[in-house]
Parts: sequence; structure tokens; C-alpha cells
Amino acid sequence: MKNNTVKQLLESDDLLVGISELSKVTDVSPRQIRYWEQKGYIKSTGEKNGNRKFKLPMVIKVEIIKHFLDEGYTLTAAVDKAQEHQANIHQAKILLREIFKGVQQVDERFTVIHLDDFSNKEGFYLIRDSETNQATYQILEENSEITAELLEKWFEPIEK
Repeated sequence: MKNNTVKQLLESDDLLVGISELSKVTDVSPRQIRYWEQKGYIKSTGEKNGNRKFKLPMVIKVEIIKHFLDEGYTLTAAVDKAQEHQANIHQAKILLREIFKGVQQVDERFTVIHLDDFSNKEGFYLIRDSETNQATYQILEENSEITAELLEKWFEPIEK
């Protein structure tokens, strides 16, 4: 996947789903979704034919509200927490858009996410080892080569 494609996905809010799909995905009844919309907690795109369509941020918001309701919060508190949560997600999305450089698969075992453009000018790498389900990070000089041998060293068991 090209870097531009990932960046477009991070920036895109174009996904539209109908109320039935939203209900299935979030396990929130269409009646409840209409009520939340009536109260102004969520909003649809307002299609001309009367069919409600919801953009990706609203799908996520419904899921978050449902999560907080399941945790025992009142609807008002769940909506407030969802709005706060989405504001944080928005800020994280802006940050990731600025620093995301790419994803690399090494030997079908390691997934390496490269983040860069930090003030210290060094590359930050998040690495996951699918064999051990461990994750780590490394800070490397610009244009460092990531090899399977190097990655295996980072995941060697620490002797006690």
C-alpha cells in the first residue's frame, strides 16, 4: 500500500452507511439511532430521499457512545465522553498524518511502522513481532536499513 493511500484513509470521512448498516455494526437499534439524532447527539447527511446516511465519524461516535453506555454511563455523560474521545482521535489523526512515513513487512514476521519528521530528525520505528506478539520501538538515524537480523536482535529474550 502506498503512503499516499494510507494518508488518504487517515484523512477520509467519505464512507457513508445507512441506518440499518449502522445498527448492525454498532449493535444500536435504529430507533435508538433516530432518537440520538433527534436529540442532536449524532447527525446524518440528510439524504433527499429521506434515507439516513452516516459518515465515518458518526459511525465511530455511535460506537463510542454505545461503549460508554455499556460501561454504565448515562446517555448525556456517554455523549460528552464520546465527544471528548473524538476530539482526541482528531488530534491524533492530524499528528499521524504529519509524521507517518510508511509500513514495512519484514520476513512475514515483523511489521514495522516508520514515523518521522520529529524535531530531533531521527526516525521512530514501531515494530511488532507476529511470532511472539511482542511490540517495541526504536529510534534510528535517517535512512537506516531495517533487516530481519536487526529485528530479531531487538526481540531476543532478556536473560534475568
